[in-house]
Amino acid sequence: MSDDGKPKSWWYTLPGIITTVTATVTALTGLVAAINQTGWFGALTTPAANKASAAIPSAPPGPVSPVPPAQTPPLTTSPSPPPRSTYVVALPAMRDLRLGEATFTLLKAEVSPRTTEKDTLEVRLRMMNHNRYDANFWDSSFRLIVDGVPMAPVSGLNEIVPGQSAKEGDVTFVIPHGTTGATLKITYTDNTTEIPLKLTSPR
Repeated sequence: MSDDGKPKSWWYTLPGIITTVTATVTALTGLVAAINQTGWFGALTTPAANKASAAIPSAPPGPVSPVPPAQTPPLTTSPSPPPRSTYVVALPAMRDLRLGEATFTLLKAEVSPRTTEKDTLEVRLRMMNHNRYDANFWDSSFRLIVDGVPMAPVSGLNEIVPGQSAKEGDVTFVIPHGTTGATLKITYTDNTTEIPLKLTSPR
């Protein structure tokens, strides 16, 4: 038989060539992976990286300058007025006032701040009932005259004084701040009396 009739070797066929190339690529890939695991490639690139990092100088450590705090302008406030305090009012020499079957005695009077525009005048009195019957001891018997205008009390006093006995109570008025004088008017049955009061703080 001639050479054309002989069967060709396996290496000359197309499947054989593909198989050979695939086996070669697989072997080279495994070789590269094995060399990379040994760190040989990293050893080649490390000096260059070290040289690059060494070429960049680092700033020397030094003290950090503190940042000054922001300056806040001082607040300007107007001076506040001095606080007002309570003071005792000087009572007149005549403190016992007989009105029919009752005697009213002034015991104490004082002025205290209430608001920025108002003050409170509180008058403490004793009522002696000389009658044998009960008598009313209440706000309705009192008025305070300021600049000619009568003012009713706000104390809510409403007591019963038994016959032949006495009770004490407070009568309270709201007056304008700065009031220097007033008149306390007391009315009992058909009797009336007026008591001038000087509403100034003693120095």
